[in-house]
Amino acid sequence: MAKADRILFDFTIAIQPARRAWVQAIHAKLADDKLPVSLAVAIVLASRMGAAAHQRMLATEIGINPAALMRVLDYGESAGLLKRCNVPGNRRIKTIQLLPAGKALAEKMETAWAALRAGLLCDIPLADVETATRVLRMLEAQSLAYTAASELPGKNGEPA
Repeated sequence: MAKADRILFDFTIAIQPARRAWVQAIHAKLADDKLPVSLAVAIVLASRMGAAAHQRMLATEIGINPAALMRVLDYGESAGLLKRCNVPGNRRIKTIQLLPAGKALAEKMETAWAALRAGLLCDIPLADVETATRVLRMLEAQSLAYTAASELPGKNGEPA
């Protein structure tokens, strides 16, 4: 195996275990709140996105299927944390609005997760974190482009 191939393999194979470990760390932080991680992340992202928090964007950022997000949001609504609002002129798109309890929970989680991130990433220079984020977002974009191209009839799925 060529060195470049080994490095690329090591990088791509490390993504899921790192994500799983991070989710486990978040889950440990949420233990007292008895809140599903996917709902907690949706609440934090909705708080950060504000009025622009569309269901589909949340599903993409959380990394779950939009249908699965529907169940998460149902739970959030029944818990009095959020409500879904229609977008004027487009009944298919819904935005997420945090209710006062959801806003308070988002603030609490932001504080707790900031401390968690700072503790877990304290030995990594911020420039390296910025580079890793940029590389992961580029991999995401290239993978989505590859997937879209491979779904077109007559295409071989090669990225542009």
